[in-house]
Amino acid sequence: MGSPMGMSTDVEVAIVGAGPYGLSVAAHLRARGVGFRIFGRPMSFWLQMPESINLKSFAFATNVYVPQRGFTFPEYCRARGLEDEEPCSMASFAEYGLWVQRTLVPEAEPVNVSALEALGNAFDLTLEGGERVRARRVVVAVGLGHFPYVPRAVANLPPELGSHSSEHSEFSRFAGKEVAVIGAGASAVEAASMVLEAGGKPLLLVRGGELVFHTRMGLDRPLLERLRNPNSVLGPGRKSWVLQNFPMLLHYVPEARRVRFTRGYLGPAGPWWLRDRFYGKVTYRLNSEVTRAEVHGDKVSLTVRELGEPERSIQVDHVISGTGFEPDVDRLPFVGPALRARIRRTERAPALSSAFESSVDGLYFVGMVACFSFGPLFRFVAGARYASPTVARDIARRRRFT
Repeated sequence: MGSPMGMSTDVEVAIVGAGPYGLSVAAHLRARGVGFRIFGRPMSFWLQMPESINLKSFAFATNVYVPQRGFTFPEYCRARGLEDEEPCSMASFAEYGLWVQRTLVPEAEPVNVSALEALGNAFDLTLEGGERVRARRVVVAVGLGHFPYVPRAVANLPPELGSHSSEHSEFSRFAGKEVAVIGAGASAVEAASMVLEAGGKPLLLVRGGELVFHTRMGLDRPLLERLRNPNSVLGPGRKSWVLQNFPMLLHYVPEARRVRFTRGYLGPAGPWWLRDRFYGKVTYRLNSEVTRAEVHGDKVSLTVRELGEPERSIQVDHVISGTGFEPDVDRLPFVGPALRARIRRTERAPALSSAFESSVDGLYFVGMVACFSFGPLFRFVAGARYASPTVARDIARRRRFT
């Protein structure tokens, strides 16, 4: 039970976010006997995804990572007669996360944190509704929801004319509309396909010179192929296998090289099951970069630069950016300006220690926001397998000496 509005309660750890990373941290803290409160609507980002879309990764790579046995996503799927390899539906993963939460983290509080400030050697959190909580340590595990990246050329479009692919749980509003989709990865290809299937007229604009679709590479590949390209939570490949099995490796690589690698590794690509929904159905243009967007009444005029061609103008009813996510501390609205100013950065993300602690003593970050400190593994749910026990272990260790 929370305290009356405006009063302050003490807790060892406050976890901000109740998605896969936050729930994983909570389970590992409990296993070590560390008291915590966890805030956020469980699995909220995943629950708002369109019902028809699938995870872009193998089931074995997408878990809430808890110390207890029997709580992996493949085990959940097999027990219910669901696909347990790929493609697995986003909806089934969201329900799995809720099942883990109800079973292992029942005290998750479905309320958001509206303000976070440092207060002496502790932190002061204000919840929606006004309750204040004082915590010795804070773990920020907010996931992707705060970090959608929209290209500068279209960033200032009003919401009725421009959006990010992550904002849409259904696409019926685009029936009969001409929609430009920017991007080349799974989100862009899927958004364009769903606009078409909803009765709209999509045009996919791809800045690069090709569209890439992964081929199906199941877990039952021949032994020689598995030796040449061992499977991993990031997909087949020796480099991906190294990133999974030596997750701290990139943390000790010089920052500029680490950031460059993280940005460039595993570039935009669509999963194999989208290919038939896309090719021969959705119009797309390669080597096409949007340089400007202007509003004309209820339309958007896009200026597009194409390789070897003069700039051209395209009129559409809406622009969807399927351009991924970019970690940025300044886009966490609950982090107060004084605290934000104390957080050292790598790019715009927090620069983190080997224990995922920021430059502010007692303030930890896990999830996608940690990727520039640890590498591309942590752009995905799979990174929780390493981050969660690492954070819990560090907090428990420090607790013994304070």
